[in-house]
Amino acid sequence: MTRFALLAAALLLSACAQKTAAVAPPAAADWPPPHDMTEAECKVAGGGWGPVGLMGTLACTIKSPDAGKVCSDSSECAGDCWSQEVGAAGTKGTGFCQPTNMPFGCHSEVKGGILQPALCAD
Repeated sequence: MTRFALLAAALLLSACAQKTAAVAPPAAADWPPPHDMTEAECKVAGGGWGPVGLMGTLACTIKSPDAGKVCSDSSECAGDCWSQEVGAAGTKGTGFCQPTNMPFGCHSEVKGGILQPALCAD
């Protein structure tokens, strides 16, 4: 229930945010891109516009600049370092840099070469 409350709050805040005229394709230093993009801004940034998550909210999905790169800590990625070994928290492992700006699915973050507890986001 807490996830839904946080999601609702985030959606309300993003609805109140000021829109900008145009957005350049995001560089690694600008990752993740803003979540309040319009469809036109999304296309300028090279993203795909459509429904995301269980609620099917319309949003911009943009590929991470280092998507799929092998990593052992999120500091090595523009976004987070994920592992799909969701049942192995506390063990050593490597992961991959998150593929897009969308957090959906089940994964464990890798911090300092150690798999963290799993998180499933929809």
